[in-house]
Amino acid sequence: MAWIWLLLAGAVEVISVPLLKEWQRRRQKGWATAAIAALALSVYALSQSLSSIPVGTAYAVWTGIGSTGAIATGIFLYGESVNPLKLACMVLIVVGMVGLKLTS
Repeated sequence: MAWIWLLLAGAVEVISVPLLKEWQRRRQKGWATAAIAALALSVYALSQSLSSIPVGTAYAVWTGIGSTGAIATGIFLYGESVNPLKLACMVLIVVGMVGLKLTS
């Protein structure tokens, strides 16, 4: 169950990215409120995962999901550039997260 909480934490972290971007673009309180709520939920889910996942592993996986998700969001929603090196780095992050899962 702890890994489900951790995956949820990472997914909600990724959801917060476009919410923050829209708040930055529009400066409407609703976007900021939604982003803060998403980030709070993400931290709550992360804290729930710590019941049986070491804190270093959980934090590394959480930030890895957030990082790769933020990059993918930038590419697919905002037309940010993509190149082979960026994709390779994303793959390395994912490989690292899988390795942490397998060794914990």
